[in-house]
Amino acid sequence: MSETISSAAAQLPSRYDPLEVEGRWVERWADQPFEADPTSGREPFCIVIPPPNVTGNLHLGHAFDNALIDTLIRFKRMQGYEALFQPGTDHAGISTQVQVERALRSEGTSRHELGREAFLERVWAWKDTYGDIILGQLQRLGISADWSRTRFTMDEGLSRAVRRQFVELYHQGRIYRGERIVNWDPESQTTLSDLEVEREERPGTLYTLAYPLEDGGAVRIATVRPETIFADQAIAVHPEDERFRSLVGRRARIPLTDRWVPIITDEAVERDFGTGALKITPAHDPTDFEIGERHGLEHPSVIDLRGHLAGELVPERFRGLERFEAREAVVAALRDEGTLQGEEAYTIPIGVSQRTKVPVEPILSLQWFYDVEPAARRVLRALDAGEIRIVPERYTKVNRDWLEGIRPWNISRQLWWGHQIPAWYDDDGNVYVPDRDDPFTDPGDRPENAGKRLRQDPDVFDTWFSSNLWPFSTLGWPDTDDPFYRAFYPTSVLVTGYDILFFWVARMEMAGLEFTDQVPFRDVLLHGLVLDEQGQKMSKSKGNGIDPLTVIDSYGADALRFAMTYASTGGQDVRWDERRVEMGRNFNNKLFNAARFTLMQLGTGAEDAGPPERLADRWMVSRLQRAVRGATEALEGYDLGAANRLLYDFVWSEFCDWYLEASKPALKAGDARSRYVLRTTFEAVLALLHPLVPFITSELYEALGHRQQLALAAWPTFDEGALDPEAERDFELLRQAVGAVRALRADADLPPGKVLPVHVSGEAAGALLAEAEVVAALARAELTAEPARGATLTQVVPGLELRLPFAGLVDEAEWRTKQERRLDKLKADRQRSERKLANERFTANAPAEVVEEERRRLAEADDLITRVEAALAQLDREG
Repeated sequence: MSETISSAAAQLPSRYDPLEVEGRWVERWADQPFEADPTSGREPFCIVIPPPNVTGNLHLGHAFDNALIDTLIRFKRMQGYEALFQPGTDHAGISTQVQVERALRSEGTSRHELGREAFLERVWAWKDTYGDIILGQLQRLGISADWSRTRFTMDEGLSRAVRRQFVELYHQGRIYRGERIVNWDPESQTTLSDLEVEREERPGTLYTLAYPLEDGGAVRIATVRPETIFADQAIAVHPEDERFRSLVGRRARIPLTDRWVPIITDEAVERDFGTGALKITPAHDPTDFEIGERHGLEHPSVIDLRGHLAGELVPERFRGLERFEAREAVVAALRDEGTLQGEEAYTIPIGVSQRTKVPVEPILSLQWFYDVEPAARRVLRALDAGEIRIVPERYTKVNRDWLEGIRPWNISRQLWWGHQIPAWYDDDGNVYVPDRDDPFTDPGDRPENAGKRLRQDPDVFDTWFSSNLWPFSTLGWPDTDDPFYRAFYPTSVLVTGYDILFFWVARMEMAGLEFTDQVPFRDVLLHGLVLDEQGQKMSKSKGNGIDPLTVIDSYGADALRFAMTYASTGGQDVRWDERRVEMGRNFNNKLFNAARFTLMQLGTGAEDAGPPERLADRWMVSRLQRAVRGATEALEGYDLGAANRLLYDFVWSEFCDWYLEASKPALKAGDARSRYVLRTTFEAVLALLHPLVPFITSELYEALGHRQQLALAAWPTFDEGALDPEAERDFELLRQAVGAVRALRADADLPPGKVLPVHVSGEAAGALLAEAEVVAALARAELTAEPARGATLTQVVPGLELRLPFAGLVDEAEWRTKQERRLDKLKADRQRSERKLANERFTANAPAEVVEEERRRLAEADDLITRVEAALAQLDREG
């Protein structure tokens, strides 16, 4: 093997080029994906990808998700599990249709001009053109998915799963059609779930209106939407509100109309809002709708699907006006009529479409709904029983709270792209849904419906009504005999952002228990959002997004993966900081240089696998075992940030900075056991780092002469018998002594290349002198037990005193003068920092990092002043 290693060392370039190396491995892993074998007999481990939008591009959220997932998958694969990273994409109904419609507008046409069939052909063509882009981008990140099993939420298998779900729930009576207030997006012309609506607070106006009473006087109401008064059906007051007791049962006229409405009581009225009297508009407000249902009120609508005022109840002069233009016109008319009693600035909570950013309109609409409450109760029982564990644990309560307050789910969307609802209607409006026992046969194809004219519901399902099945539909369900379903379901862990805990996680929990009688995953690992440097959410509109592909082009994918896992801590949001990526790049360069050194040493002779004898080797073997144990425990506990930071410190400091330097004397002397420790330790280092930075570790492992790629090698196992506390203690003493020698060099102001005579005394002197060769390699010092004569500088560590004589090295007078000048400057620096930090204007107004840096400078000045004063005092005593 030494000849192979020697050849590999010669072939390694002098500098690491991540783009060249990563490009080769990306191609290899794409052509030879990590295919899972459900019949292997190994313990299964499966994670499904949070499916990105099929026509989307990679963003930092995807990078964060997939870096964490792939780290766990590679770790478990190396531990011997049959690991499946299940990839795929989501059809993303609204966003994909919006993109294609935008393209059609640029061509001077529309989906309505094309017709449904031609439009869907265009969307499928769009998907075929752009759909694989994001998968290729994920491959650049080093994702070890089984690309041969890539799924799409509208492929044949998943479409069958969606249909089975609908048919089953319909025949249970859990899915039904009904009129409800829904969130309507006038821009995309479809309903939205509550989770697809972002809540914003915007400045607005609270208007006080006078509704004249039938027998004289008026009742005052407050509203932020005066344009909806034409749909009012009543005025409601709280039954215990004494202010309005005499008005209950009377009638009031809607301003600008000749319609009269009753004054009723309802406990839902908030007495502290406005005047305490509430106008009831059942078709345009969810609370009003519920009040209307309780009191048998009609629910006419005065705002159409374009967001314009419409209908016979609207005075002709306002018909056709856009809703916000209509508000201004109605307010002006109320002012002229004298029924506008007051206006005051008011912050209005408003719902905005997550996709189009247009304010949603609450409208009354006939939609399909899914009663999810029974499924939510099952999930709550599973959470209580510990069948699903959420990490961090604090999100368990958040999950529970949403499930406990859940409402029927509006699952229909007025789109053309998506799973068309498998319900048909005859000329009399009767509904036909496939049989429960034959869900995949259309009702029109059944003999009992021969001759009937049936038309399919034009709506499609909410996108989440397919992705809620993702953990098991991707594995073959509803075919429960599929070997992948039998082997890998339930999946092992779900990794995703906390922001879709309700959108996706809770709905998968419900669907899993509803259709498989099992939880869809044992654990849920939630991570935070990636924010910009100022802590703001990244978005296209703000222009503050970071393109991960640009980062990869600049630093390499391993550096980005390193930054993502390094920052992963307890589900907290992460502020983007490019310095973490630079840190990852520098770490990879350090590892590459360590590999060059290692390969050169290993190509020089034989190895001896006997027990290590030299202190540095014994220390390294012991420290490696602690790193193996710590990294393994951190990864098994889903604390990827802790694993990253532990391995970073171990590899950078202990292995590279200390062991490689300390091993040089032994390697130079041809010690075969040291050569063996070096190789086995470096191989273990590569294995431990592989889940975090797979490209460079794969490349370097192959350079060591291995034919099997590192991803398929075994994960290092902890060996308690290899721990050597005595070696760790003795080497720690050596490290402190080396630090002391370096401090003596700095205090004496001597150049780094100068070999220093250092006199050692104390109870641990013998142990240190035994390692004189190693100390010489690490600190360029010659140790001696002889007493030092004349003026010296001294450093003390536990059990040791180290002295550096001035004689032949330092001009005492010149050194004293230089140190006194240095002391004066340090005191001036300290005084300047103290004045700054005592200035309240500075500490209150300067950026936090600037204030913190000034505190660091003060502490550093204090430390250096103490050291210089101590050195001068020692010289005075010895003089």
